Amino acid sequence: MMAQDTNRTTLRDLLRRGQIFVPCIWDSFTATAAELSGFPATLLSGGALSGSLGLPDIGLITADDLVTRTQFVCPDSAIPCIIDADDGFGESPLCAYRLARRLAEAGAMGLTLDDTTGLRGYNRWGEDFRGGAQDGKMRHPVISREQWLAKIRAGLEATRGTDCLLIARTEAKLQYGLDEAIAHCRQALDLGAEMTLIIGLKTLEEARVVAERVPGWKMWPDVMTTDGVPDVRLEDIAPLGFNLVTIHIFEKASMYGMLLFGKKTFADRTTVFCDTHDSGLSEEDKKKSIMVNGCLTGATDWLEMEKEFWRT
Repeated sequence: MMAQDTNRTTLRDLLRRGQIFVPCIWDSFTATAAELSGFPATLLSGGALSGSLGLPDIGLITADDLVTRTQFVCPDSAIPCIIDADDGFGESPLCAYRLARRLAEAGAMGLTLDDTTGLRGYNRWGEDFRGGAQDGKMRHPVISREQWLAKIRAGLEATRGTDCLLIARTEAKLQYGLDEAIAHCRQALDLGAEMTLIIGLKTLEEARVVAERVPGWKMWPDVMTTDGVPDVRLEDIAPLGFNLVTIHIFEKASMYGMLLFGKKTFADRTTVFCDTHDSGLSEEDKKKSIMVNGCLTGATDWLEMEKEFWRT
């Protein structure tokens, strides 16, 4: 693994400057696409990672799956990457401690640690949520507040003195309501968490309620649209302390792009479309991108290093 650049901008640096808008990724290709698109940071999503492994987002990936992918993505990324660490992958806070340490050592500059049970994942509750189900109407139990706070303590200890920021994430709102989720967040802040995240926020009114009762940095998860209208606008929630906003776009973008190229190439029985298609990128961005004339960028650096090893 190549050494990280210790002079890189950290996630904390970005958050101190103001709100950041961050896409979810799952590998080095999507991380590079995010960087070249102008995004200042990325989030390695458990749901996106599950999909890349051919799995639904229902809690099937493992801690090793997550750490391995983090080890591939973070060292060569020029922008900070946040990791969706789920519940720490175990009932004991020691599991959360060990995972947080491994992720920080792999180069993560942020991680979310939540209060879900093993029966987690957007595919278990997302359809009801987007269908308009009200708080308290969705069956989505979470672990006890005491157990979650023990994991938060463990995560904070594991990341102490590192560039990795812990985000205390609760999904309690879905089954138990917003008041319960807010109580979770306030206690996590009391322990030293630098940012909180409530899953299930949809409206500006909810954002205002949270802002009144939860101080500090807050994350808005996966901003979406309804009938072509954003549920919230970034400029409206920024003054309320929501200075980290995530989106899922690359799953759809990558599949649509591959289908476009695949169908056209299959029909033409040549690679002319692929070879001549205008990507819209500048020549500088093409050089930075992962694919340049079919070759992985960075190959020159690796080959030069190989020459040094052979030198007598």
